[in-house]
Amino acid sequence: MGARVAALPPLVRFGLVGTVGFVVDGGLLQLLVTFAGWGPIAARLVSFPAAVLATWWLNRTVTFQPREGGSLLASLGRYVAVSLVGTGVNFGIYTGLVLASPLLAARPIVPFAVASAAALVFNYLGSKHFAFKG
Repeated sequence: MGARVAALPPLVRFGLVGTVGFVVDGGLLQLLVTFAGWGPIAARLVSFPAAVLATWWLNRTVTFQPREGGSLLASLGRYVAVSLVGTGVNFGIYTGLVLASPLLAARPIVPFAVASAAALVFNYLGSKHFAFKG
């Protein structure tokens, strides 16, 4: 890892890795739909796990370098669990805000941003204290 990236706070590195995950997820999704003729649901069943795998590896090597080797499979399992719960947190907050307020329902980017920020914090803490525990 470059010295400049290593000097960044872990939460910032986590956010950068999340950006890579977004590009992997969205890019693969679009490629499968546009060039392979897949439906958007089937394509997401491939793109989401690919993004989770990419972000797990990057978070393991860039954000939360384990103090000891540890089991890769156990770390991946814990990370997938955190990611799935984080997805539920995101969707739950988003849905709750949209259903609670016609104003927010008319501007879904606002509840999307709030839900994404909450899920980011949840995923960071879950990754730090559970998925990549030292």
